[in-house]
Amino acid sequence: MNLTALDWVIVGVLMAGLLALAAYVKRFMRSVSDFLAANRMAGRYIVSVSNGFGGAISMVALWEMTYANGLPAQWGMLLMTMMGLCIAISGFVVYRLRETRALTLAQFFEMRYSRRFRIFAGSLSCVSGFLNYGIFPAVTAKFVMMFIGFPEAFQIFGVQVPVFPVLMAVNLSIAAYIACSGGEISIMLTDFFQGMVMLMVFLAVMFFFFHRFGWDDIMVGLRTAPEGASMINPFKAGKAADFNAVYFLIGVMGAFYTTRAWQAKSAAGAAAKTPHETVMAGIVSNWRELVSQLCMVIIPLAAYAAIKGPGFPEIASAVKERLAVIADPVIRTQMTVPTFVACVLPAGLMGLFAATVMMMAISTDSMYMHAWGTIFVQDVVLPSRGRPADQKRHLLMLRLGVLSVAVFAFFFSLLFPMKEFVLMYFALTGAIYMGGAGSVIVGGLYWKRGTAAGAWVAMAVGSVMGIGGILVQQFWKDFPLNGQHIYFWTMCASIASYVGVSLLGPRHVHDMDKLLHRGKYADAGGPQPVRRRFSLRSLTGVEADSPFFDKFIAYGTLVWSFGWVAVFVAVSVIGAATGGLTDFFWEKFWYVKLILITGILGTICTVWIAAGGFRDAIYLVRDLRAEKIDETDDGFVRDEKNNDNRG
Repeated sequence: MNLTALDWVIVGVLMAGLLALAAYVKRFMRSVSDFLAANRMAGRYIVSVSNGFGGAISMVALWEMTYANGLPAQWGMLLMTMMGLCIAISGFVVYRLRETRALTLAQFFEMRYSRRFRIFAGSLSCVSGFLNYGIFPAVTAKFVMMFIGFPEAFQIFGVQVPVFPVLMAVNLSIAAYIACSGGEISIMLTDFFQGMVMLMVFLAVMFFFFHRFGWDDIMVGLRTAPEGASMINPFKAGKAADFNAVYFLIGVMGAFYTTRAWQAKSAAGAAAKTPHETVMAGIVSNWRELVSQLCMVIIPLAAYAAIKGPGFPEIASAVKERLAVIADPVIRTQMTVPTFVACVLPAGLMGLFAATVMMMAISTDSMYMHAWGTIFVQDVVLPSRGRPADQKRHLLMLRLGVLSVAVFAFFFSLLFPMKEFVLMYFALTGAIYMGGAGSVIVGGLYWKRGTAAGAWVAMAVGSVMGIGGILVQQFWKDFPLNGQHIYFWTMCASIASYVGVSLLGPRHVHDMDKLLHRGKYADAGGPQPVRRRFSLRSLTGVEADSPFFDKFIAYGTLVWSFGWVAVFVAVSVIGAATGGLTDFFWEKFWYVKLILITGILGTICTVWIAAGGFRDAIYLVRDLRAEKIDETDDGFVRDEKNNDNRG
């Protein structure tokens, strides 16, 4: 076992704190709206933290990518991150979607298109989400087994019991309890707890790695990469087969195309107090992620330097010895960096990191169970019935939906064989739904000529190509396209289908004021939504009367975003013109970018967001105590509108 008695005490205390918090806050969940979206009472900071990093599986996926491709992958990620910031600060899709007041995305589909399309889209979303989430428990359990050092099996009364399914069952049970007990209220507050612990532990881990593995030592290890597959210089990494320039360019297109399409985090977006708070939460999220992004880069780089470089032979030997017992090459690749971390971290810090990994897994599992379970009930079961359910039965159905996701994920993880990188699997399973959803969302929110027929065809094309991609990769060993390539062609085909069918069919003009609660449909006496014209202010997502600090954050984010875009373009042009900048330049560039800028700024932002999050948590509990229950605010569409009348 890797954990000492001190480590186990730390793990026990933090896990007990998480469960105690879940048990306490469940008393505030009293209605369907509470269960689905915390009654839309959450502030920006708690929404931001509750959106989460993505759990242990995201950690494994990003470590896997960086270990395989090094810093050149970060060059592509830089562009994707900056594009994500541009989306966040502009409020693209996010602002209008919150204006519809829909509790789920498919509810918006019913308001914009039809109930039948809502059921169809909700079904596709569930298929895509169930398959995507299906590998989470397996990857997490393998991570925990390798990191903590659990054996493959243990004995009970002389019977050999495999550890792998037991770990999955324990993790899923805790996550299901959190999701079922208090719905989105429990999830948001426990996610905030684990998110704050995660950021503090990540900071401590970063300081340790900077002390244990100097930047120069890491660079020495990265220089051992073969010719044409540089781990430092993006212009000398041409042999990277999967995570290359094409992968990231497709990712940039997908970032715009699928804004808010992926429904795993839909509840947190619907939980914000106002559309403005939703936009601000998106902006804050990008600053919150600085520390976690740094952790996802430095640790796998140190692992590569220690395992393949000349400077740390004892660590390399220990890691290789542990990995040698794993027969499956895919799992062995996934577990390389976690095994390295387990061999390096000292007592105390090991316990903190182990507890963080477990809480991240539980947090992500509870969020995904809640998302896909409630979407199945809200967007497939209830619309198919054609009538709303009373509140008691509705809540029971939602909880059963959550439990069904947990059961599916357990057996899928137990039986499904992974055949490629985790991120490629995500792209492939996501394409089943998101390949068509992007057209339908953006078109539905911004184009009054978009029709239900166009939406049907776009979603059908996306699902057929996505499912076909999964089947082809399972049965065609040397299929030339990876998951990201299939995702790209799926997006292109769906866009063409939506636009073409909408233009060729009967002319249709949708009432956008009714959809967005504007004009004569706005609440009497309430704040009147503003139609945005293109301007510097519109790019930041803030209005003229927004508080000064909101403007400061938004404009600062705008400068930060376009500043890095300018750096990306300038360096790329210079590099292309000169045949590639030197490795010496890139070593210094990455040091300034990662250590001096991201490290220092990330530390400051962690303190700021923690303070704001604690304030939001207190306000959320206070407001939930005083809320008046509206049993008709249940996500059931009546006369093309949702029953929320609070804005």
